[in-house]
Amino acid sequence: MKRPDLVLALVIAAGLLGSPFYHTELVRSQLVGDAPVGALGSVLVLCTGLALAWRATLRRGYVWAHPATLTWDDFDGQRPAALTRRLVLDWAARFGVAAYFFAVSGMLIGFPSSLASPLALFVTVAALALAMGRRRPFPGESLAPLTLALAPVIPLWTYALAAGLAVMALAWSSPLPHTVSRDTLIRHYTERMVRRTSAAFLDVWALLPAGRPVPWRNALAGRFIVTRYVVTGTLARRYTLGLPVFLALAVLATHATFPAVTSVWLLGVGGYLALLPFTAPVAQLHRVPGLRRWLDASNLRLHAVTCAFLCLLALLWAGVVLLLGIPASLSAVVAVLLAALAAVRSVTRGPLDFSSMGMVLYEGVLIPAGLVRQLVRGPDLLVLGLIAASFVPL
Repeated sequence: MKRPDLVLALVIAAGLLGSPFYHTELVRSQLVGDAPVGALGSVLVLCTGLALAWRATLRRGYVWAHPATLTWDDFDGQRPAALTRRLVLDWAARFGVAAYFFAVSGMLIGFPSSLASPLALFVTVAALALAMGRRRPFPGESLAPLTLALAPVIPLWTYALAAGLAVMALAWSSPLPHTVSRDTLIRHYTERMVRRTSAAFLDVWALLPAGRPVPWRNALAGRFIVTRYVVTGTLARRYTLGLPVFLALAVLATHATFPAVTSVWLLGVGGYLALLPFTAPVAQLHRVPGLRRWLDASNLRLHAVTCAFLCLLALLWAGVVLLLGIPASLSAVVAVLLAALAAVRSVTRGPLDFSSMGMVLYEGVLIPAGLVRQLVRGPDLLVLGLIAASFVPL
């Protein structure tokens, strides 16, 4: 992107992100309306943002290094400092986003009567995430951000004190930037380059999580091979189960904060994002045509089985969300089923065809309509279906 285009994009982004601060009444009427909002609305937004930022920090995306750098320019002992600098920048960006959404929610629905405890919670959780991110992972650490669901229930000072004690306990552990191996750095660099290349060529479904070994010997042996393949592919991505849980809490926080947003849209969009990681088994068959011939089943059967299985997962996820307090309705159930169908439709398109760009001139801007049409396959069904479910009385 050229510098003038970058400056223009930054100006537009700053205007959009700043609108809740200088068009407060307009944004409040669109998101909150006349519905009463609980006093804990902004605290829920803060806890959700902290949980997502904490979870992202635990992925340790800073642990990578270029192989050439490791071979020719790794003799001055600066590698730990470079990795630590990368960690701190990523950590600051994520928790800066969480602070922004807390500020926006406070402007729209009001801040708590005392800001001392939310600020203490923010500082201690951010410090704990940084302390955990700089050390080696340990089993079950991905569940730690879920404990923020208790923050609106217990006194915030209690949680902040517990987080502070955990920070002091982890402060003496061996830092990962000093102990990480060369093989780990190169492996993560390779994974990073695959993600960047996929994003550059708009192959977004290559970013879906890869499978891990499943301790099930004969998983694909026997009858109902398509069902076995879909179920096994889902079990191979069992490590992503934390994402649907986080999204369920995010839907609850959004509903409590912005009651004017209907449950149809919350469950539809949340369900779509929660189900996407589990579409990876069928997505890889359509991304790589050479793999498709190894599964002796028609596309209709493969898509039908995948849709049925994801609809079952969608209903289970929706049941958890409804138990948390989201208003239940037939439209909400239709929304999550639409989310499952839209997720399957999204990943079952073939590879992008860059020869059919279909350039269209609109308001002086060239838009690749043909490419956009390919990219919105799936989300188009979700948006149109949610619009219909919102207006049709069910």
